[in-house]
Amino acid sequence: MYRLLPFSGYVEEVSTEMTVMVSGDSWQAAAYREWVAAGNSPLPVKPPYEPGTPAHHRAIRDAAWAWMTSVVQARDYDTIESCVGYFNSGVERYRLEARAMVAWRDAVNEKLVALVMDPPAGVETWEQVRPLLPQPSLFNWPSSVELPLGIDDGPAVEL
Repeated sequence: MYRLLPFSGYVEEVSTEMTVMVSGDSWQAAAYREWVAAGNSPLPVKPPYEPGTPAHHRAIRDAAWAWMTSVVQARDYDTIESCVGYFNSGVERYRLEARAMVAWRDAVNEKLVALVMDPPAGVETWEQVRPLLPQPSLFNWPSSVELPLGIDDGPAVEL
């Protein structure tokens, strides 16, 4: 029995945990190719963690953080932290963006905790968790402002 590995061209022989280069000249590689030619299929790649473990929860939280970061980066902030740093800004748009981000971040984190405490059956991957989380559109984000900073836009100010 063999298992695919996360890097292309290699499998693991399950009983010995030996890594085999599929295209190699070794007897192990030849045995694998014969096994496949006989109609067998290797087991899928092992997940990087066991479901329900601390490593699983960290991976989901990291994915949620990356998702939230992508949203603030689309709004021209470098990080979540740089966005929320405007929480008490004197500029209303910045302040509203920061407050929307804080509210969304808190809601996402609270939902993640709830999912850990009472995990839904069959929900294990980020793709399954994401739709269960509060979505950014549910929060009071101000309208985006596009500045004419491209080369062909001409000067932003006439001198």
